[in-house]
Amino acid sequence: MNVITAYLDTMFSAYPVTPRMAEAKTELRGMMEDAYTSLIAQGHTENEAVGQVIRDFGNLEEVAPVLGITSLLSGAEAGPADAVAGAGVTATSPAYPPVTLDEAKAFAAAQRASSRRIAPGVVLFVLSPITLIVATVAAETGHLALSEGAASMLGLLVLLSLVAVGVLLCLAAGRETAPYARLDSGDFSPNPEVTAWAKTHAAVHEPRRSRALQVAIALWILAAVPVLAFSLLTEEWADTDFWSAVGVGLTLAVVATGLAVYLPHTWSSTVAETFADGAPGEARDDDDEDSIVGVIAAFYWPLLTAAFLAWSFLGNAWHISWILWPVGAVLFGAIAGGIGALESYRSSRK
Repeated sequence: MNVITAYLDTMFSAYPVTPRMAEAKTELRGMMEDAYTSLIAQGHTENEAVGQVIRDFGNLEEVAPVLGITSLLSGAEAGPADAVAGAGVTATSPAYPPVTLDEAKAFAAAQRASSRRIAPGVVLFVLSPITLIVATVAAETGHLALSEGAASMLGLLVLLSLVAVGVLLCLAAGRETAPYARLDSGDFSPNPEVTAWAKTHAAVHEPRRSRALQVAIALWILAAVPVLAFSLLTEEWADTDFWSAVGVGLTLAVVATGLAVYLPHTWSSTVAETFADGAPGEARDDDDEDSIVGVIAAFYWPLLTAAFLAWSFLGNAWHISWILWPVGAVLFGAIAGGIGALESYRSSRK
C-alpha cells in the first residue's frame, strides 16, 4: 500500500493543490485500495496486486473523466504557459521531448530482452578457456590421446568459437536497445507519471534482483572450492597438474553459473535509474551498481585466465599457478558484495 500512496503523490504532484484535486486524489486512492484488496482476496501476491492496480489506474488522464477533473487537468497544463506569456516572458519548450509511459514500458521491455542476450554472452566468455586449460594439461599428462599441439589447437578453436558466439549475442543485445538511445542517455524531459511508474516497477522487481545477487555472490565466493579441493586433496597423486586443471575448469563453471543467475535481473534497476533519477535535459549518471558488476565480470575473468595461462605455460608453474583462482574468486566475491552493500546503503538514504 505504501507503493500505491507514493504513486498517487507523484501523479498529483504536477498539478495545483486545490480542494477539488485533493478530493479527486482521495477518491482515486479509495478506488485503488479497493482494487488492491480484491486482488489480494483472489490470491494474487502483493507485488502482482500493486502492479495490476498501477496498470488499471496509473494514468491520470484516463481516469480523469471518472473523477470529473478533465477540465482541471487541461487547465493545469495550460496554466503555467499562459501565466508566463501574460507576464511578458517568452515561454520556452523543454530542452528534450518528454518521455511517455508507453515509451518507458517499451524501453523496459527492450532492456529485459537485452539482458537475456548479454547474460549468456558473458557466461560464454568465462567458459571459453576451460577446454584449452583442461585439454592442454590432459595431453601433457597423458590423460588425452592427443599431442600437446593438437590439444592446444582444439582448446583454441573452442575458445574462439565461444567468444564469437558471445560477441554476436552482445551485438544482438545492442540492437534491442538501439531505438531507445535517447532514453538511455537521459535526453528526455521527465514525466511525473513515468517517474511514479518507474518507482513502482523497481519496487516490484527488487526482491527478485536482490535474491539473484545474493545467490551469485555466494557462488562467486564458493568458486574457490573446486580448485582448492583438487589441488590440496590430490597433492600425493602423480597427476596433480591434471586435477588442478580440472579444478580450474570447475571454478570457471561456478563463476559462470553465478553470472547466469545474476545478470538477467539487472535490467529492472537500469530502468529505475533511467526514469527515477533522470533530470530534465540532463544525462543520468551511469553509476548503476548492477552494470558495474556486469562490466567488471566481463573483463575480470578473461584477464585472470590470461594471467593463469601465461604464468603456467611460460613459467611451467602448474603446481602453484592454481592459487590465482581461489584468490581471484574471493576477491571478485568481495567486490560484488561491496557493490551490493553500497547499493543497499544508497537505497536506504533515498
